[in-house]
Parts: sequence; structure tokens; C-alpha cells
Amino acid sequence: MSCFLGIDAGTSGIKAVVLDETGVILGVGYQECNLITPKPAWVEENPLDWWKACDGAVQQAVALSGHGMEIEGIGFSGQMQGTTLMDKDMNPVDNCMIWLDQRAAAEADELNGRMSAEEMLSITASYCLPSYWAPKLLWLQRNKPDVFEKIHTVLFTKDYLRYQMTGEVATEVSDASCSWLLDMKARRWSDRMFEVTGLPKEIVPQRLLESQDVAGYLRADVAERWKVRAGIPVVAGGGDQPAGGVGSGVVKTGTIAATIGTSGVVFGCCDTPFVDSKKRAMYSLCHSVPGKYCFLGCTLGAGGSFKWMRDTLFADKKAALAAEGKDVYDYMTSLAAAAPVGSEGLTFLPYMSGESTPHVDPDARGVFFGLSYRHGLGDLCRSVMEGVTYSLRDTMEILRDFGLTINEVRAMGGGAKSSLWRQIQADVYNATVVTMNMEEGPAAGAAIMAAVGAGHFKDIQEGCDAILKVVSTTEPIPKNVEIYDDYYQTYRSLYGTLKDTFALQAKRVAKHLD
Repeated sequence: MSCFLGIDAGTSGIKAVVLDETGVILGVGYQECNLITPKPAWVEENPLDWWKACDGAVQQAVALSGHGMEIEGIGFSGQMQGTTLMDKDMNPVDNCMIWLDQRAAAEADELNGRMSAEEMLSITASYCLPSYWAPKLLWLQRNKPDVFEKIHTVLFTKDYLRYQMTGEVATEVSDASCSWLLDMKARRWSDRMFEVTGLPKEIVPQRLLESQDVAGYLRADVAERWKVRAGIPVVAGGGDQPAGGVGSGVVKTGTIAATIGTSGVVFGCCDTPFVDSKKRAMYSLCHSVPGKYCFLGCTLGAGGSFKWMRDTLFADKKAALAAEGKDVYDYMTSLAAAAPVGSEGLTFLPYMSGESTPHVDPDARGVFFGLSYRHGLGDLCRSVMEGVTYSLRDTMEILRDFGLTINEVRAMGGGAKSSLWRQIQADVYNATVVTMNMEEGPAAGAAIMAAVGAGHFKDIQEGCDAILKVVSTTEPIPKNVEIYDDYYQTYRSLYGTLKDTFALQAKRVAKHLD
């Protein structure tokens, strides 16, 4: 039996999945990672923690599978936009500024002013965002010159893990799309963008691969520890969203997925780079499928908002239920299910750490609007679920502006496990919501890419056809659609009303923290 290992290097932790050739998950391992938040808008992680977590997660998954010696290839999915800074000896120089980090907002604005919109969109297919490599590296150069001078190579999260496994330095086109240094159409580094940013081209990996390409082979010492065969191929892998697109079968033009994880993402596939001339933070990427492109809109505080609520309002309940072997999320969802559709006007803005699509505002913050004596914990829980879904609908509306008809959405991430949240999505999007047999979308996509790289499938489409199946369908309820359409207008109006106040409050907070 042929088996494949998919490693998903997420924000909250590292997950490893052993998958057989028919799509059966044989073993899963998981180890948490911790966020480091030294200042407002600064969000970091320690790369050494990633490798420790990866090592533990893989050992768990392989041991549970009982098929370690039948694993024929390893693939990756990884959180995108992180700047992993390596010195000449390939040791981390500093913590990684991950995708949530918004400190380089001023540098992003400056870079956007260094060239015409027409030229930058023709090369990178997107405006510069604070989370991209280029503005973060510019910020480092100005604010931590001692760190910047030590940088030999910058890597994305999964690239760092792959280096630890193979000793080979490389990256690939889907992650590189979020560097603001890539020529999207040509799928190669852009000399013009290095000229515009002033960054040295030598700082990026010179090996720029497609996601399914073999980047190296597993080192003997790592293989021995994991109890797998040494020398098996390790493919380049993809950013978590393109890899999740593979794991959910969004590999053809016109298919859409919505993921509710720590962040929330609407993701789709297209044949040419997606270009939005408006500054709405629509990410345009090379897909993990060779020759294909993809797009996504991202809300920063999706499942993270629900987790915040769990850890604050339900901290005691979480411990009590855990002692009984129960999940506090199930309890919170049951409360939400008893609340009315639309939460009787209670509207939540999930901007807990700023916002990306469509507002690009690091100063935006979470808001409960419309709170009254009539609202209880169930309404609060439901309004968070609804607010997150409204934020995903913001991206759906951009796609509709482009003339895209959205009839079916593939639900992914933790939010897809909740029947209530699937119904809320169907009603808010006014579209059929389906789930696939792979709950572990990014990790499954990584394993499919590994199978292609190992030669088991001829291409990613064949791998998806062999492994992925629809397992549930949720239809919108017309009455709920009408209610949500109405309350969505309230949601959309709130950011414009509060935008200037968000900015003023951020200055006041910074003043009093100094």
C-alpha cells in the first residue's frame, strides 16, 4: 500500500497526516505553537518551536498509522507571508514576523507609492500589503539594522521545516506570490521589483519551484527518528490556502471554498492572475496546480474570534466540560443555535487584530454593535459566528462585482465541522455549502502533492479525483437569507462609520503604552 505524509504548518500548531492512496487517513498528529505579541500589531513565532512541534506531530501520526515504512513522499502546507530570517549558517536570526503582523503598514504604503498601479499590478497582480515580505524586510532594515545585516536567506514557514528535513534551500511559487517580489505571469522572481524595493535579490531562495516539484530527499537521521525510509522525496509544497485548495478540490476555474480557521478565507481558482484594481486586499497567487492561478480574500479574526470568546467568557466552563470529556465549543454552539437568526440585531465586527479584505486596516478592532438587555450569551456566540460569516461575504461580494456567479461553496476548516455554522454560511452567502471527505484540507492537499511528486499520480487533478468526495450538502433557507441580507447592510455600514475612530483610538493606545 502506498502512503503519503502531509504536514500542515499552521499558525496555532503543526499537524501531520498519513494518507493512503485512496484517501483514508491512517494517522494524525498535532503539536501546538505559541504566538509572541511584544507590541500591538506585532505578531511573531519562534522557528525553533515549529521544528520541535513538527517533529512531535510527525512521530505521532506515523506511530498511529502503523505504516511508516510505506510512506513514499512528504508534502507541505504552511502559513503564508511569514519572514523566517536565516543567517549564513542557516540558523534563525530572530523570531518570524508571521502573517498577522501588521507593523510594516507605513512601509507598505510607501512601496505602493514607488510605482504606478498599472505597473505593479501587471507584475505582482496585487498592491503591497503590510504582511508581505517586501515591507517587512524594509521595516527590519530601518528599525532592526543589526538583524537585517545578519540575514542570508529569507524563508517561508514550510520552507524552513523542509530545510530541516533535507538540508536543501528552496521555495515555491504559491508562497512567493505573497512576497511582492514575484513576476506572477512568468512565475519567477522579478528584477524590477527588487529594483523598486531596494532589497538584494540574493536574500530570497534562488530555487523557485512548483508545489509538486521534488525539493530534496529526507535525511537519514530524521528518517530514523520518524521511523520512515530515508531518502524519500520531499516536495516543495504550497502555502496553506493553495494547498487547502488542492485538499478541497478547488483546482478548476470557477470553484470556490470558504475556510474558517484562525483566519477566514474565501479561495478560488482561475486561469490567469486575478487582478483587482481597487485596494481591497484581494490576494492574487500562483496556484499549487502548475499553470493555474488563484485568488483569496482574508478576514484576520475568524475562528480566532470564537476562540477568544471561548478563552474569556467561557474559560471556567471550558475547564469544567473538559473534566467531563466534553468540548466547550459544542456548548457554545448549542447556545448560539437557540438564539434567533440575526441575533436580534446584535452585530459583531471580527477585527480583533486589524483587518485585511476588503479594508486593509491594522487599526480596526473588534466591536459588538446593538447590544441590549435582551441579549444573552447565546446571542453573543451566534453574533460572533454571523459576524465572521459576514466578513467572508465581503469577499463574495467582490467576486460578484467581477461577474462571478457563486452557487456552491466548499466549507473548510474548523467552522465546517459545525452544522450550525454551515447553515449560517449557506444563508449568508445564499449558496449551497458542501463539505468534503477531507476535514484536514491543507494537510490532505500536501499529501496529494507528495503523491504527485513521488510519481503515484500523474498530476494534481488525478490525485483529487481519486481521493476527494462530497460528504454533506447544506442548502440556504429563503427566510434566513432575507434576514441576513438585511442585517448584512448594517454590518457593511459599520466599518465606514468607525474607520476614523479606529485610527484615533490606535494613536491613543500607542501613546499610553509608551
